[in-house]
Formats: sequence, C-alpha cells, structure tokens
Amino acid sequence: METTLSDSQPKGEALEQLIRTQALTADLKPAVLACLTGTESRRWTIAELSDRLHNLGVTCSKPAIVGALTELELEISLCSWLPWTLTENGTEWSLVPKNELLALLSGVRKLPGVSADSLTDEDKAVLLVVIGHRRTGGVSKTRIAQILKLDAAPRLEKLREKNLVYTAPGEELNWWRPTSEALLALGLRSTADIPELTELEHWFDSRKSSGTQTDQPGNLESILQKAQISRSRRRRREFERRSSAPEHPVN
Repeated sequence: METTLSDSQPKGEALEQLIRTQALTADLKPAVLACLTGTESRRWTIAELSDRLHNLGVTCSKPAIVGALTELELEISLCSWLPWTLTENGTEWSLVPKNELLALLSGVRKLPGVSADSLTDEDKAVLLVVIGHRRTGGVSKTRIAQILKLDAAPRLEKLREKNLVYTAPGEELNWWRPTSEALLALGLRSTADIPELTELEHWFDSRKSSGTQTDQPGNLESILQKAQISRSRRRRREFERRSSAPEHPVN
C-alpha cells in the first residue's frame, strides 16, 4: 500500500514536540527569512517577528533579531539572483521585489484551502476559544459550550475536518487544541491578536437574549477589529517607550 507524503508527516502532539525540539536549535537568520518570505506578509516589525518566533518556541532577543536582519540585508544585496532587496522603513523591515515583473511573479497564488470566508461566526468563535486555551493544554467541549452558550460539537468536528483543531486525550476528557494553521485561517498574525474571551461571551449572550442569530449590532468581525486596534496601540506605546529611553554612550 502506498503512503502519501502528507500521511507520513507528524501530526498533533507529535508535530508540536518536533517543532519544540527544532526551535531549541533554530538558526535565527533562516527563521527570520522564513517569516519574511512566507505567504502571510513580506513586511514585519521587530515586535511582530519577536511574537512569531517566541510563539513557536524560538528564544531570541529583539536586538538579536535586529542583528539578524542587518546581516540578511547585506547578504541579500550581495546575492544577484535573489528577486528582492531587504529594506528598513521606520519600524518595519520588508522584502521588496527588484522590478515590476518580479513583483508579479512573487505574488500570492490563489490556492484552495481554508479561509475565514469558509467559516461561520460560530466556527470562528469556537476556534478563537480553542486558540486562547492553547497554553493550558487545551479546552474541553463542555467548557467551550459554557463560554459561548452553543453546541460546540458540530463546530469542532467541522474545524477538525479542516485541520484547524485536533483532540489531545486527557485522563477523563478530550482536550481540543489548535493546529499551526488555525491563526492564519482567521487572518491573525500572532496570539497577541486574540480578543479577550469575555468579549466573545458578551457577544453570544447578546445574540441569545435577543432570540435571533441575525441582524445583531455586534459581530465577530468587530471583535477581531478591536483586537487589531488594541495590538497596534500596545506596539505604539512600546515604540514610544523605547524611543524615549536615554541612549547609553559607547565606551
């Protein structure tokens, strides 16, 4: 019997353990370049890179990330066949195509896959709760139902079919955990973008009390937008704090 490549790849807890092991010995420059060349974005701030690396277990400081970016900037400029240049603009670093043709060739192809458009508001809410509990080892179906006041079982099965969640058997309960694709399916960059679970509770309570599931003033997209705004404010405050710190003279 033939075994496909996808069947031979580690999944679930085995994949998490493999990623944790690889993160301990990860070389910072390839890790940073992987972020810059990924399908999510070719423009990152130091804070965003730090969040992404730390969330996957890569231990590094922000000065180390700046050092890696500086080395990559020089090495990419010396490599004539690479299609981009690495450019620093304010707080952002970005890979910029060298000409218009290369910009078109390096554009993102529209491939079939999971996107936020294929998920209902209830699917997204369940996925957010699962992601929000990832550091506690997962969350049970019963707890999701308590938070969101809905039947979580069909949503979890749908998310499992789309490879966005998986079950981790515990002593008595099955604990649900997010896969590595879960954040991207919601258009989120890092776990810092996850809205507070109380926001979701209030939203579903308002829908339940009205007796209808449509035409409600609040919606999940507004909650996600609030989370994005909150993240931007935190980063601006962090940037202002660092900018106001006195520079230490070099001896």
